[in-house]
Amino acid sequence: MLLLHTLSDTKVERLHENIRIVPMAEAHIESFRVCLDTVARERRYLVLTQAPPPDAVREFIRSALARRIPQFVALDGKQVIGWCDVAPHERESFAHVGRLGMGVLPRYRGQGTGRRLAEKTIVLAKRIGLERIELDVYATNKPAIALYKSLGFALEGVKRKGRKLDGIYDDVVVMGLLL
Repeated sequence: MLLLHTLSDTKVERLHENIRIVPMAEAHIESFRVCLDTVARERRYLVLTQAPPPDAVREFIRSALARRIPQFVALDGKQVIGWCDVAPHERESFAHVGRLGMGVLPRYRGQGTGRRLAEKTIVLAKRIGLERIELDVYATNKPAIALYKSLGFALEGVKRKGRKLDGIYDDVVVMGLLL
């Protein structure tokens, strides 16, 4: 058992070492869409249940790059295996606030990739002048809620039965972080 445990730990460490966190770039768009689609089709974590068409994703990312929105991807080789972004609100009275969105492919979860993505994105969000980051997370997504709390996000409210998909309700937890 100890040997198996040690080998498992080594495998996770190697996997973690191979993951690079880099700013989003045009070269990552197609792989990002595949990653987004995979997470969306799980129908558990995102508002989307599938990725938008390739042209829509390409336009979204190009627009985000042009506006210098904090957005990072996690790469395993050239494959995007996760992402995190903070999109600033466009209304003048909310320009100090950004909305965090993120996702990680299933086999890479629980290894610190989400934390690394979020930390880099939050630092850049603060650097560009954002003062607050908010997010919504489904109540059943306990690992994400724990991650956000460990990053300093506070519970701000719960939208009871805020989501209904496939006939199943889930509460929507509202969280915020003051920078």
